[in-house]
Amino acid sequence: MAQRNPTLRRVGLIIFSIAIFLGFILILVRAVPDLEASMYGFILFNYPRLSSLSCPMLMTTADREPVTVKIRNPLDRTLSWYVDAQFSPNIIISDTSERFDLQPGESKVLSWDVDQANVDLGNFIFARALATSSSTLPKREATCGTFVLNLPFKGGPIIFYAILILSVLGVTLGLILWSRQKDPSDPGAVSTTWWMRFITLVVTIGVIAGIFNVWFLALLMVFLTLLTTGVFLIPRKV
Repeated sequence: MAQRNPTLRRVGLIIFSIAIFLGFILILVRAVPDLEASMYGFILFNYPRLSSLSCPMLMTTADREPVTVKIRNPLDRTLSWYVDAQFSPNIIISDTSERFDLQPGESKVLSWDVDQANVDLGNFIFARALATSSSTLPKREATCGTFVLNLPFKGGPIIFYAILILSVLGVTLGLILWSRQKDPSDPGAVSTTWWMRFITLVVTIGVIAGIFNVWFLALLMVFLTLLTTGVFLIPRKV
């Protein structure tokens, strides 16, 4: 039987914990702005969700990034579309609209740039879009938000994806080190292994939900992360 190295086992657990913490932060960075956007000062009509609305993953005060929405004509005839977009400001909500026609099956991506001038409530940018067509298709609307770091250089999206990559690599390395060095006969080690696997799944779902603007699912994963961490990370011999 290969000799276990307790030091490597502990290093693996530490690396894993740091990586999970980074993933947890990414969930909050994506979910909290979207939650705040849903309660911001936009006038909402409870129409079906316009799922294609997308805000930047993360920004700095030096960034200028696009808020986008994709509109598609699913019918077999030409449709006229009206899209109204609103954005948070320092003083008053800004509003812009666009009218256009789409041929059957045709899609169009609309884009509006946001920057430091759109920051409100300290570190957030919020957006809302409403799409209406000249047909019986239901009107659709959605909100989204972006967290803005108070940094004097560009690269918010790069920072987000760099942290995401570090989190993935850290979780992978931590799991490998822990799995290879744990003692299978130790009930505490077995319990910790199950926690590590479960929390990896939870955080992964949370990050994906945050990226796709499903903030309620992302926040549910935050709750599960805190709950399972409280249950399983009780001081024990590892």
